Amino acid sequence: MGGFSIVELMIAMLISLILMAGVIQIFTGTKSTFITQEGTSRLQENARFALGRLSEDISAAGYLGCLDSEAPSYPFRNDLTDKTIGSAYDLGTPIFGTDGAGVNGSDSISIRRAGSGGSIRLTAPMQSATSDIKLDDTSIGYNSLKQFDIMVVGDCATATVFMITNTPSGSGGTIKHASGITATSGPNIGQSNLDGDLYYIFGADRASVAGATQVSTSTYDICASTSGVGTSLFVNSNNCGTATVANELVEGVQSMQILYGIDADAATSPGVERYLRADQVSTAQWNVIASVRMTLRFDTVNYVPGGTYFQDFTTTVRLRNRGG
Repeated sequence: MGGFSIVELMIAMLISLILMAGVIQIFTGTKSTFITQEGTSRLQENARFALGRLSEDISAAGYLGCLDSEAPSYPFRNDLTDKTIGSAYDLGTPIFGTDGAGVNGSDSISIRRAGSGGSIRLTAPMQSATSDIKLDDTSIGYNSLKQFDIMVVGDCATATVFMITNTPSGSGGTIKHASGITATSGPNIGQSNLDGDLYYIFGADRASVAGATQVSTSTYDICASTSGVGTSLFVNSNNCGTATVANELVEGVQSMQILYGIDADAATSPGVERYLRADQVSTAQWNVIASVRMTLRFDTVNYVPGGTYFQDFTTTVRLRNRGG
């Protein structure tokens, strides 16, 4: 009975090893390609979401309903005690930023606007600029109002920002804005109304368009990720403070650099004259910004063959409520 010789067995084993090496190489290459494609796809999806979110928010900066908030002559009053440049509810400067103070030398940007949930209609005209505001308490938006919330009341000609000083729930739609009451809870702790005078009487001759809505302020910056590795894009993180977990938007954002387009002569010659960093923008120029140019660097979050891949994305956004 015949069999294989040692030489034949060794040759067969060698051929098998060569075939196995080829199969392993194909498998390794395919896996490497898959990991790389998955990483770059995740990078591109993160970039799409982050730039889309930022662009939508930035473009709406300064939104006050049908009121034209074009600087510098729009009739707008801020009755809040804290309304300095850079404060959360300084709607006189609907967009504001810092330069290079964040993680990896990143910039930050703050956007201020009336809320996107729609205006709550006034049910009766105000009797004076210091009287209570009567809102439609059957509106869906009314149910979310709380004491110490910041609101803007206005029509197509004027607007005023103030803090609610009573509890809206169960008030029958009555909103008070008294002075001398300081917020003791919520995100607006320490805030108060300057004198309770809204300056304008809303609803007297424009009841059909007068309404009120909450004010929204969003600050975006780059902080160390709390859900993974590296750094992420955060919103309202309190300068990368402790309460950041719920505010992490997008992982894998290494840095954010922002330039502000200045349109100082919009009335006579609309268009951006130049782009400046936040530390180059003067106090007066914050109110004549017509566009924002931002560059964000994204990475693949996880390791890919050859190292962590990164890519820069740049986009320019026009502020719909500012500039000609």
